Amino acid sequence: MAREQASLYIDDAAIYVLLSRGRQVIRWGSSPLESGLVVQGVIQDEDAVAAKVAELWRTVEIKTSKVIAGISGIGYLYRPISIPELPKEMLPEAITREASTTLGISIEEVYVSWQIISSVPGEITVYVAALPRNSMDALVSTLRRAGLDPYLADLKPLCLARTATETTAIMVDVQPGSFDVVILVDNMPEVVRSLPLPLEASLEENLDTITEELDRSVIFYNSAHMDKPLDFSVPVSVSGELAEREDIWERISGGNRPVQVMPLPVAVPEGFPSAGYLTNIGLALKEVLATEKGAIAYSLIDFNAVPEVYLPKPRKLADIAFVPTIVAGVALVAIFGFFSASVYIHNNGLQAQMAAINEKMAAQQVRAEDIIALNQQVTSVEAVRDALVADLDAFEADRDKINGDLAEANSCLPGDVELGKMSLTKKAGESTTYTLVVEAYADNEDHILRYGEDLRASRVDGQPRFDLVVITLVDSSGGGDYNYKATITLTKVI
Repeated sequence: MAREQASLYIDDAAIYVLLSRGRQVIRWGSSPLESGLVVQGVIQDEDAVAAKVAELWRTVEIKTSKVIAGISGIGYLYRPISIPELPKEMLPEAITREASTTLGISIEEVYVSWQIISSVPGEITVYVAALPRNSMDALVSTLRRAGLDPYLADLKPLCLARTATETTAIMVDVQPGSFDVVILVDNMPEVVRSLPLPLEASLEENLDTITEELDRSVIFYNSAHMDKPLDFSVPVSVSGELAEREDIWERISGGNRPVQVMPLPVAVPEGFPSAGYLTNIGLALKEVLATEKGAIAYSLIDFNAVPEVYLPKPRKLADIAFVPTIVAGVALVAIFGFFSASVYIHNNGLQAQMAAINEKMAAQQVRAEDIIALNQQVTSVEAVRDALVADLDAFEADRDKINGDLAEANSCLPGDVELGKMSLTKKAGESTTYTLVVEAYADNEDHILRYGEDLRASRVDGQPRFDLVVITLVDSSGGGDYNYKATITLTKVI
């Protein structure tokens, strides 16, 4: 069974919350906001808005504190940019610097989110979005004051694009205080516009502004794609206040295109006011598309807009493996201690026997046969001692190999994968086989698979570090904190 998602969006006029399970809407609710609490998508009074959010959360009877949050598109900038192909650890800084230059913005004033959309040898194309810091900081602070944890977030126009039911669409959403225009072509949000409207003005008073911006957006796209302009058969899909005003649809399109209510990609109960909750639906689909096998996403853009500073730090392998490593270390120390003690005991026994021999030789005449027998006994005991010392040396070598393997597993670990229990076994025969088994958790199976590929690519002196890497992946979206659990078995033959 798909798990539930709670989504929230706040605009200048109201707060909207939605509880869904997979593609099924369960419960919903909204709360109006007094003028001035939120202005152009930016929360001005965090305490007052947080109180209303908490009250609405209780009213809709949402039990979880984890929420997928929507952010107004007003003031945000976007652009596909190209950068040279770089190692993945260098990408964040390189993309941020290029975004600053291309968009003409100060990095100190915005948060930059990004997603790789294509790559060719030597070059990577990235979709970047820059959001004013004051808008995101106020939203996160407000939700935390309300006792909620915004672990995922997205911009409103990108949420609208995610609800599309065709690969190419013209979408217009009008809400009190703002409107959004999205032109989606071949699954890519090519034109995105989010603008404020006078909160007290009627739809008729705002209609000219909306129509002009829609025309401008279509003209802008067509002028940049003269070889493939938008076909007139592509309808204008409307939501929000426009969805209930079929009498003015012709003015919106100029009579050149068909106009329709925006189709819904989810199942809704009878009486559900879909026109006001399209952003919430787009937010909920972030997790649905990530866990739903074979799901089709009509928008290719899907990054987490929550800045890294607000995300929990991923636990490092050293932290996760602290207890098992200590246990393994104690076990190794115990083994080493056992063998050291055995060697020590045998050495002491040898010394005692040698002393007895000397006393016996001094006290009486010892036959040559007895001396030979005693010497043979000493030689046998010394051989045992040497074998134990060799075993100690072998254990020290094993310890170094195991430490090297753990260090490599740590260096390959991406930030979006967490590890759980580990176990190590050794099987001796004609060759010695070491098997290291770890549990991995992530919200996206691709993250775990990428981790497995990095482990397979690991090398020692030009040779594969692990002879075999096997990933057993389990969809755990029905429960737990992560969508996927995997058992990764690393085998080395020496």
